[in-house]
Amino acid sequence: MLSLTVCRTEYEKRHVNEVKFEKRLHVFGSACHLVASGSDMNNTDPLELAEGEFTRLEAKFASFRPDSVIASINAAAGTGKPTPLDAEARSLFSYVNALWGQSNHVFDPSIRVLLGCYSPEGKLIATPEQLQATLKLVGWSGLEIGSRGALLSQEGMAINLDSCIRPYAVDSVRKILIKAGVTNALIDLDQDVASIGRQPDGANWLVGVRHPKGQRTAFTRFKLNDRGYSLRGNFEHRMTIENECYGRALSPVDGQPLPGLLSVAVIADNCLTACSAANIARLKTEKAALLWLEKLGLPWMAVDRQLVCHGPLAPA
Repeated sequence: MLSLTVCRTEYEKRHVNEVKFEKRLHVFGSACHLVASGSDMNNTDPLELAEGEFTRLEAKFASFRPDSVIASINAAAGTGKPTPLDAEARSLFSYVNALWGQSNHVFDPSIRVLLGCYSPEGKLIATPEQLQATLKLVGWSGLEIGSRGALLSQEGMAINLDSCIRPYAVDSVRKILIKAGVTNALIDLDQDVASIGRQPDGANWLVGVRHPKGQRTAFTRFKLNDRGYSLRGNFEHRMTIENECYGRALSPVDGQPLPGLLSVAVIADNCLTACSAANIARLKTEKAALLWLEKLGLPWMAVDRQLVCHGPLAPA
């Protein structure tokens, strides 16, 4: 994937009244790095609050947690028994539904069942008959949300909202840190990053992206001060079909790899907005995606199927 490294300074105590905190976690199945500082935090550790919020959201929404809302919906697929949703869950489902509509129904969290049709290397291992049978279980429209909660219409259907929950969690933690008096912070969760202010010494928070060609140590860097970043797609895990390169995004219509951009990175005011833009762009055809990104008005970078980088954030 686009190798993301956030460049950090040594966190020396430069001001007597400024307290600095740093923590490394493992949440949502990924490494997370938190750095925060501020002068009005009432001698509390804001990263304890951040860890608590990550833990809460992982337990509530992560698809791999057996007691989560998502796991409950999947387990009850086809039974007619809805899973209750609170206001937060309904808001999240509303966001995903909007993303599904904006992508012309190509962004579809129910394609989770299609992953079993492919090997870890990206090779189709299902027979045509098996693929067609699996496709009958795909369709976000098969999720029904009513006053009693959410339910999947067919047994065997399953959804995975992790790619949307992660940026939501990063944004939520950012809000908690600001409320706690944090004036400088970095929240780095795999492909989703957000910051508050600048680094404690006034330097910019920098995100580095490796070019897919050439030396693996070659980086381009861009500022991420008071903004959110999301990367979607993984050009290093691409697959080759009949001498053509494809990413791992699958079509909910025929189950085949989409001929779109391999990776898309976007910077926006928050992670969830950046995630939306990156997801939608990656699911379009290459030409349509590049035109759409150019009109979006946000800083971005994309890697096409020839491993060529595009966009204002691309390496020179």
